[in-house]
Amino acid sequence: MKNKHPLVSIVIPIYNGEKYLPGIIKNLAEQTYKNIEVLLVDDFSTDNSVKIIEEMTRGDKRFKLLKRETKGGTAVAGQEYALPFVSGDYYFYMSQDDFIDNDLLEKCIERAIDTDADIVMPNMVFYYENQHNTKAFLYPLNNDYSSELEPKTAFELSLTWQIHGSVLRKMSLVKKVGIKADYYNSCEYYLRKSFLYANKIVFADSTFYYRQDNPNAITKSIKYFTVDIMTTDLMLIDLAIQNNCSREIICHQIHKLRRNLISWTKKRSKYKWTPEQKKYVKTACRNAYNVLRNLSKQYKIFNNPIRFWISGIRSL
Repeated sequence: MKNKHPLVSIVIPIYNGEKYLPGIIKNLAEQTYKNIEVLLVDDFSTDNSVKIIEEMTRGDKRFKLLKRETKGGTAVAGQEYALPFVSGDYYFYMSQDDFIDNDLLEKCIERAIDTDADIVMPNMVFYYENQHNTKAFLYPLNNDYSSELEPKTAFELSLTWQIHGSVLRKMSLVKKVGIKADYYNSCEYYLRKSFLYANKIVFADSTFYYRQDNPNAITKSIKYFTVDIMTTDLMLIDLAIQNNCSREIICHQIHKLRRNLISWTKKRSKYKWTPEQKKYVKTACRNAYNVLRNLSKQYKIFNNPIRFWISGIRSL
């Protein structure tokens, strides 16, 4: 007999989140689905984050504060750190500045139980505090909440952002695929790999609010190691090729890699990094260029080397 109230583990990496923590803690405490554990992973915050967590969650054993012994520096490092402490049947990730509808977990669990799907996807809103942009919504395809996606289809749709990644996943799937802090945004790779390994992907009519107006979010800052986004590009291209994805999808990813390479070639001279950091960026750019050159020949794009270079890629 299926468990009607499986435990949902929610993982939230924390760093200097005092502005948003009261909101997300209240939001999760008020969820209509009560069988949750919330793992808040503090990465050496220097503000009042820890104090806020301790005060607001006192007496509620569902909230657990995890203090890292060493600096993680990225959201995926926080997720990897939390995994040994996770005891739920399902896994859900949030940033410290996001929030969800009060019935989101309940509706996602209902769909998970009814369909036995490995992944349940709610709606998503790209959220700004002072505006309501209805164009920045992601719903199920054709607004059909009864639809189901096959693994390969979901993987391809995720690459073009026709579907998003803020999903409820079976913990067995998370353990199978893994979440490793190999580099800056490796979570993007492991999430999309989850789509390929899932039995099916279904939808729930409740909304995840993905905040876009936090100027201090790690995704808003340019550090030398964010060049690792091209590592993700390369790994996703390889994954798409291995799984016989359409030429259109593979070429879409190749063009994305090219745009990122052009951008990072310009950043190399713009930002004041140490010699070691500049070397890290240069090595990443050179590696991306070499792979891009080979892929362009294989898929017969960028055949004109003059156009390829004039487009913005300089000597590496």
